Amino acid sequence: MPGSIQQIIRYWKRNGFAETLLAIRERLWEKRRFRYDYLPPAQEELQKQRDVNFERRIRFSIIVPAYETAEVFLQDLILSVVEQSYTDWELIIADASESRRVEYVVKSFQEQYEGIRYEKLEKNEGISGNTNRALELAEGDYIALLDHDDLLTPDALFLIREEIDRSDEPVLVYTDEDKTDTHLEHYFCPHRKKDFDRELFYTNNYVCHFSVFRGDVIKELKLDPAYDGSQDHELLLRLAEYARKEYPGKEWQKKIRHVPKILYHWRCHEESTAADPAAKNYAYEAGRRAVQASLAREGISAKVLEHKHLGFYRLEYEGGVFSQRPDIAMVAGPVREKGRTVGGAMKADGSLLYGDLPEGFSGPMHIAALQQSVEAADLRNAAVREELIPLYKELTGYEYPFPGDEDEKRLKGKSLKLCKALREKGYTILYDPYFDCAKEKADEA
Repeated sequence: MPGSIQQIIRYWKRNGFAETLLAIRERLWEKRRFRYDYLPPAQEELQKQRDVNFERRIRFSIIVPAYETAEVFLQDLILSVVEQSYTDWELIIADASESRRVEYVVKSFQEQYEGIRYEKLEKNEGISGNTNRALELAEGDYIALLDHDDLLTPDALFLIREEIDRSDEPVLVYTDEDKTDTHLEHYFCPHRKKDFDRELFYTNNYVCHFSVFRGDVIKELKLDPAYDGSQDHELLLRLAEYARKEYPGKEWQKKIRHVPKILYHWRCHEESTAADPAAKNYAYEAGRRAVQASLAREGISAKVLEHKHLGFYRLEYEGGVFSQRPDIAMVAGPVREKGRTVGGAMKADGSLLYGDLPEGFSGPMHIAALQQSVEAADLRNAAVREELIPLYKELTGYEYPFPGDEDEKRLKGKSLKLCKALREKGYTILYDPYFDCAKEKADEA
């Protein structure tokens, strides 16, 4: 939850006193526990990157739709591109401004640097329409979207290029990001992201910045003006659908790549959504509609509900998740004792994902409070598909559902054994922080 008085009041009106107090406690807890400082790459490292000779040519087109951008913001953005250690790029600034302030800044840089292109748009068609006009001009093999007031780290394109070479023509590469203040003096809110997770992506656009698309794919898909405000989320939902169609089975997941390093700075200022998420409520409604439309295209009957955290969503499947999602083998929730999370979402090695969070806390970017896929889950609060109950009994030796007490070490081992078998069969394990197996069984009875 944001920290200003105005933001706290809005949160209170939306969620009530108890939830607001809990959110304030979590924010204070996070500040005590986590410290962050952005450390730019050393000049020696950047020079090594400049000296690398790649075997094949890949050119990046960086698209910036601009509208009355503050001069200093645009100057900083352009400098962050021209200072890239990887130099095969073009920067396309599509200007829908009424004034000539953007034009003056861009043309002053064009006198000094090659690769900067300026396009004066005939009219302002909104963020999606303006971006689509710039897409028509892009000549690069990969096309990146950069907001007009944000910045790249100097090693961003180089590290993305390395990932492209490792990944056999991915359709998307995205990176971690952080936020910075108006004057670029403080860096905060590091967003260290998961590899692409379809279930988590339904709940929020955690991919966000910096997103780099294979050129032919984004030119085919384009942005949809009907979802302005959440146009990136909507585009990425369709891109994921495209990948699943073009690369069947689990192969599609290899085509969406994540570089786990902060390569993008999201600038916070008075008009920025980064500074105050409540400033653009329409964007979150557009995001909800985008997820709902994606589910409909996939033939999934589910309601997309607003989460208590602004800009996040929760899926409620008609008839239950198993009736709508044949790819999901298990749904599991947290296990708590004495106000502490002692089981639930796990990694394949058995380590607990959110066990260090006090009960009621939602974690960085609220991830502990969101539906998501996991490698393993605790059987004490889990349900499996009816046709998989015999496998459950065979591999665990338990009756179904989990009958009661068991030695914790043995229980974890059997949970991991079953979940590994499910993953190997190509199934997904869904973690739902609000799932309660005991309540589900009581409701069925």
